[in-house]
Amino acid sequence: MAELKARYKMMPPFAMVMIVAAIFSFVSIFIPMFELYVQYVPQRCYSLLTLLINPRFYTTIRDGAVDLNFQHFAVWMFILTIVVSVAALTLAVSYPLYSDRKVMRRIGCLSVLALFVARIALHVLTVSKMVSEEMIKSNNLTPERLKVSQTLTGNILVIILFIGICFCLYGALDLRMNYKIFSYPYMVWIVLFTILPLALIFFRAFFKQAAGGGYEFTPAGFEVLFANKVVTTTFYGFEVTLQEYLSIFLRSLDYALWTTIGCLLFGYPVAYILSSSAKRMHKNGTRLLMLFVLPMWMNTMLRTYAWRAFFSETGVLNTFLTSTGLIQDPILFLKSEVLADIVTKLVMTNDFLPFMILPIYSVLIKIDSSLSEASLDLGANSVQTFTKVIFPLSLPGVISGIQMVFMPSLTFYMIPDIINEGSKSTIGYTVQSFILNESSTYNQAGNVLSLLLLIFVLITMGILRGQDKEAEGGGMAL
Repeated sequence: MAELKARYKMMPPFAMVMIVAAIFSFVSIFIPMFELYVQYVPQRCYSLLTLLINPRFYTTIRDGAVDLNFQHFAVWMFILTIVVSVAALTLAVSYPLYSDRKVMRRIGCLSVLALFVARIALHVLTVSKMVSEEMIKSNNLTPERLKVSQTLTGNILVIILFIGICFCLYGALDLRMNYKIFSYPYMVWIVLFTILPLALIFFRAFFKQAAGGGYEFTPAGFEVLFANKVVTTTFYGFEVTLQEYLSIFLRSLDYALWTTIGCLLFGYPVAYILSSSAKRMHKNGTRLLMLFVLPMWMNTMLRTYAWRAFFSETGVLNTFLTSTGLIQDPILFLKSEVLADIVTKLVMTNDFLPFMILPIYSVLIKIDSSLSEASLDLGANSVQTFTKVIFPLSLPGVISGIQMVFMPSLTFYMIPDIINEGSKSTIGYTVQSFILNESSTYNQAGNVLSLLLLIFVLITMGILRGQDKEAEGGGMAL
């Protein structure tokens, strides 16, 4: 008995996962997994055991009655499922008994794998065949009005069995536990949702669908973007004539730069105060930090419309100013081009502020307070201590915050579009309008613009990355 306990203690992690999956596979026989719908309304939840014990279902509906009998189906499904589940549980639990020989270990893992696959197949068969076509016809209903679906527990069962299959395969292939294996799902995610879409953008920037169904190389998208079409726009009170899409890009760049500067000017002092308070009170500062993170839980569109209502002609701000006698007539914040531009940048700064505070706070909280004390002991004043010790050490957080604010704010178009009521186009809105356009040429132009933005972002990230390395390798100078 002691030897058996020792063998179980030495059991590899993948075998423990196999046992857990097998136990849940067996227990799920007695847990409600299937929900019966009649006339689009859920009527009863079944487990395989309750389906066997109470196979008859009868109810009246507006145009008749529904009479179902699952007895024959329940007997077969219950027998097959319990045989498969018990066999999988027995083999998984007895894993230490055949784990000495590599061949037997592989056979055991493959056997459990096959039983898990069979268990999933039986579960799917139960869901799809529990209500037969004969039952639907005899009750004068349609598959939409009489059906069975799996419950949340059924979804969990499928997920757990799939995980068990993966670990069975892991044991059958005799792989060694390596923490690098946990990076593989992330790598797959990167390939599917980052590299592949970028490759598709690159392809669609140079090729468009031909009339015959294939793809042909064409520079039409570049011609749309770089066409000799100029517009006259106003920047800071000066009228400037520029190429159309260059003007839009400069406006978006202007929003992104001021948003980043505003977030840095407001975010750094806040992060510094929060980190200082946390160090002084010997707490992690999470509660204070939550005050700045909580607004992010609200939808961005709702927050933007709330700001628009605040600055509107009859909004909170104008109502307060007129009621206190500070002004006679409401200020048209959203109608004046200059004021609307300021409001837009203010709202964007408010929206992206937590993305600046969090990385700076995470760096400042880790700076040892003894460094400041040593600086003061060496004769530096508070200003010198901050400029030559604290700020250089916090530069990695500052650069991370700039990256997190500047990159998304460059292509963000919801706030400018809502505040300015669509009167000012941004680069993000232009990409969206191109992509959604029915013309294949404009679709291609949207991909070209996305590609150019990507190149600009990569160059900017490269510059910031270089500054980040210099900050890390810098050091202190008193």
